[in-house]
Amino acid sequence: MAQVPVSAEVLQQLTPVLTNLLSVDNNLRTEAETQLNDHWVTQQPDLLLTGLAQFVAQSNEVQLRSHCSVLLRRLSFKQFTSSANPDARLWDMVQPSTRQSVKDLLLVALANESDQGTRHKVADTIAEVAKSDMGDDGNWETLPKALFECTQSPNAAHRESAFRIFASVPEIIADQHVDTLRGIFLASLTDAQSQEVRLEAMKATAAYIIQAEEPARKSLGTLMPQMLDPLSPVISARDDQTLVDGLVVLIDLADNAPRLFRPVLPNVLTVMVSVAKDKSFEDRTRQTALELLLTISESAAGMCRKTPNFANEIIPVAMEMITDIEDDETWYTTDDLDEDDNEENYVMGESTMDRLARALGGKYVVPTAFEYIPKMFESGDWRQQRAALMTISSIGEGSIKIMKPELGNIIQMIVGTTKNPHPRVRYAACNALGQMATDFSPMLQKNFHEPIITSLLTVMEDNAQPRVQAHAAAAMVNFCEEAHKAITEPYLDAIFEHLLILLKVPKTYVQEQAITTIATVADNAQSKTIKYQGVIMPLLLDILHQATTKEYRLLRCRAIECASLISLAVGKEAFAPYTDSFIQILAQIQQTNTDADDQQTSYLLAAWARMCKMMGEDFLPYLPNIMPPLLQSAQLTPEFTFVDPEDDDIESKYPTEEGWEFVGISGQQIGIKTSVLEEKHTAMEMLVSYARDLGAGFVQYIPSVLDIALPLLKFYFHDGVRHSAAQLLPFLLADAKAAGVPDNDLTELWRKIYEKLQKIMVIEDDITFLDAVYLSFTDCLEVIGTQGLTPQDIEQFVGATNDQLKKFYERLNEREAAKQNGEYDPEDEEALEDEEIAEDEALSSVARGIQGLFKVFRTDILPFFEKLLPHVMQFLNHPNPHARQWAICVFDDLIEFTG
Repeated sequence: MAQVPVSAEVLQQLTPVLTNLLSVDNNLRTEAETQLNDHWVTQQPDLLLTGLAQFVAQSNEVQLRSHCSVLLRRLSFKQFTSSANPDARLWDMVQPSTRQSVKDLLLVALANESDQGTRHKVADTIAEVAKSDMGDDGNWETLPKALFECTQSPNAAHRESAFRIFASVPEIIADQHVDTLRGIFLASLTDAQSQEVRLEAMKATAAYIIQAEEPARKSLGTLMPQMLDPLSPVISARDDQTLVDGLVVLIDLADNAPRLFRPVLPNVLTVMVSVAKDKSFEDRTRQTALELLLTISESAAGMCRKTPNFANEIIPVAMEMITDIEDDETWYTTDDLDEDDNEENYVMGESTMDRLARALGGKYVVPTAFEYIPKMFESGDWRQQRAALMTISSIGEGSIKIMKPELGNIIQMIVGTTKNPHPRVRYAACNALGQMATDFSPMLQKNFHEPIITSLLTVMEDNAQPRVQAHAAAAMVNFCEEAHKAITEPYLDAIFEHLLILLKVPKTYVQEQAITTIATVADNAQSKTIKYQGVIMPLLLDILHQATTKEYRLLRCRAIECASLISLAVGKEAFAPYTDSFIQILAQIQQTNTDADDQQTSYLLAAWARMCKMMGEDFLPYLPNIMPPLLQSAQLTPEFTFVDPEDDDIESKYPTEEGWEFVGISGQQIGIKTSVLEEKHTAMEMLVSYARDLGAGFVQYIPSVLDIALPLLKFYFHDGVRHSAAQLLPFLLADAKAAGVPDNDLTELWRKIYEKLQKIMVIEDDITFLDAVYLSFTDCLEVIGTQGLTPQDIEQFVGATNDQLKKFYERLNEREAAKQNGEYDPEDEEALEDEEIAEDEALSSVARGIQGLFKVFRTDILPFFEKLLPHVMQFLNHPNPHARQWAICVFDDLIEFTG
């Protein structure tokens, strides 16, 4: 291999820069970073990358080789936004000869590196270069051969490195015959010399299986016993980090190819449960063992139900984890209720019960859980009692059918614990009542309102424990959200009386919760709230006037939300004494709200929309001040960042409390600031509200709103934003028509809309959004009438609809075949039902679109309908009754509107 060497003089110039980058002296390090970026990255990128690769391959200093390998990878594939191309990477900017030299030097380094840590970094850099080559349709021709030679090397370090690279970039070997690969993987999974080789071979085999086609998966699936074997010595050695690394690989495999675990599942169950039970392992290790079992259960529920004792083995371990909690004094004294407790065992235990019940169904979870629950309630240990309550909270959503007949007994159990002497148990009782009020609505509200409401009101009187008081008020929110107002009406005096007392508790979080609960109860009670607004509104306005500092922002947000919901509940006339004051406060907050991260923005947007709905046309004078910030929020662009996995400071740079969430895409960690997405979604919902409620009064904003909405039909980062955009379009068209916009302008507006909707109809695979798009089209067509569609437009609609009907029909046949083949377990019935409901709703919207054409064009549409007829006839002749019913509805519309 011929490398283009970098001169000794250049290496001498580069050496002090690299050395100072590792310096503990901040000044030296900063100076070195500036020199690296300004002199080397910007001016001499070819010399820099080749020089770094030369140090990796040839330096005598281990630390320098290691550092240069990491730096080479980071600099090569970091995006340089200052260049002419904002997405350009240094690797793309250097000469092809430089890239080839770097590749050759890296292979030399891999062959010669004696230090394990440095060799791992060299392998990771090679993997990154290989990934880039594949993404750019490049070809590192010498790499596969070199790595296959490494797999056969007598040197275990070479074998380990090869599989480490395969694990990271399995596409390198994607074109090899599966039998050849099976032999290589099997030999290395059973490597007699090196545990490291066996572990890396396991990771490489899993990575290859995940990206392989089904025949290759089946062939390599026979290696599952050998893939699990490398973990046995790791478990015996209590090597937590290595075990977690291995389990994470298996979790990824279970997520993508769960049925490969079928022959080894009893063994996996036994071993993982023993690890999860074993307190000599770190908590993280025990939790990861459970995570593997949960992933398998969620990905292949039927297989797990057929595995003897699958749930029975997991449940006691999870329930014991729920008891692993300390009675920490800070729980009582803190004002920050957003606890960072996600890594605690009790949280994992609760999550396990929830996910297991939802995956397998209550039949497999409830009987075993209730073997333990009564004994835990009878125990004198508050941890046991709390765990029993949290178990009931966790399993309810997935166990509705089986728990409903026993709901009276269960409620009686829970209500009894609201008077428990321990605050943490009372808190858990409120949690259980609130969660069940959601999971078992409306049956629970209808049958058990008296014991639940009176119990929660009693806990709200717990003045010694404000945190428990607040949680009782929060549970009341869950109850009232799902209750008919006739059920809550007899209790309104008592509920509002207790909530007004909570408003005077000195803890801010109690006041915040009291206001939220008042808002929910008012929303439920509607006009009955008039009786109480004379007391409540002055208190809310007082909070908005006085609580102006930053620490009271959430309190102000809740007050804004509550007051605006009361306005809707009582109506324009009853709210009139407070309308001007409240609007002045909203306007003042909007003018002073300058922080980009101020959560008041979303609450303001929603409050303005409620006031608009309540006031109708009287709201129009306020629009000029409201619309500019609303349009700004609707145009927000989500913030993204690519994260270096070796960066130790990710959490402080991108804190979750600021809305950062991370997803893995093609091996790359990408951070998305989701708080921006929520504000954007709220803004779009508010635009829908204004366009719907203001009619012709909204006309001057139609052009700017349409320009925002149309591109958002393809805003794939947030489903709610897309749905709001589709929902908005017919309202804009109707507003324009109501305002008397000239026909030519109205037609031009519709042309813009139809062009986008038609393109989405062709490409959309998300059934729920396809449903929204057809609804939007139909509603627009009702507004625009015969002037809206040319024969060419109708041809396009028919073509797109035919393609979608073909996909609907194929999915229908796949579901029916799966039912016939026994692939669906009876416990999967609910999930299958949900899937069929979504399909039926989308099909109904397609039928509405066809009906819209019949209504508008009458007999003129018949030549076009003939092209849809073959697909409609397929549904008519299908054995599925829903399919036949759909086709009959289409023919019914045909007869009604065309005669």
